[in-house]
Amino acid sequence: MAVQRAHGHDVTVAVVLPAYNEENNLTPLVAELVDVARGDALAMRVVVVDDGSTDGTAAELTALASRFPGLRVVTHQVNRGLAQALRTGIAEARDLGCTAAVFMDSDLSHRPADLRHLVAAIAAGADLALGSRFVAGGGMEGVPLWRRAISRAGNRFGRRVLGVTMTDLTTGYRAIRMTVLDALVLEEDGFTIQLEAVVKAYAAGYKIVEVPIVLGTRKHGRSHMTYTPGLFVDYWRLLMKCRRWLRAPTS
Repeated sequence: MAVQRAHGHDVTVAVVLPAYNEENNLTPLVAELVDVARGDALAMRVVVVDDGSTDGTAAELTALASRFPGLRVVTHQVNRGLAQALRTGIAEARDLGCTAAVFMDSDLSHRPADLRHLVAAIAAGADLALGSRFVAGGGMEGVPLWRRAISRAGNRFGRRVLGVTMTDLTTGYRAIRMTVLDALVLEEDGFTIQLEAVVKAYAAGYKIVEVPIVLGTRKHGRSHMTYTPGLFVDYWRLLMKCRRWLRAPTS
């Protein structure tokens, strides 16, 4: 299989899917990812981290593994949260010898077709490619207006507080070189690890680019994100941490 190339080196991608109660979402998602990889001749492995699901996710993954022999499934016996699921996926991608990892949600809100743009950015020399809703060609479809407003306002506020140029700091759809993941020390727990990774990569001087993606909505199951006052307090606290990381990029 032909593969994308960057700086004379093959780019082998692990698509890491953290999954908690994602029954009925994973089958179409994995199938579409495989179709994209075949159509674009991408060297890709799919890693699903079943983070203590209590629905039919485990049974669905067993069926998927028989259908797609290259699928790698790692199971947490109890729910450990997004950050730990991502760390497990990163470790698995490393064991597979992949040179880059793509992270995306497992609920079909991220379009598999956008994978090619993220991988192409890495192949062209980027260290971190962010899938942005807020650059030309990006957007949101079917997302309630109030959620759109929160996302836009939160990212604009974060960009001003931190003095960075990226438009979508909180996107969960991204590609990053394994060498960058090996160099960064990521300590946050929960969704905050996403912003931590971006800011620490920026502070360390890695090349970050944004490519357009279109965010949709969950197809099956219930959202794992709750918009409470505590979420906004945690976001403010994280921004203050980010300012310290930007001043001391060695951490």
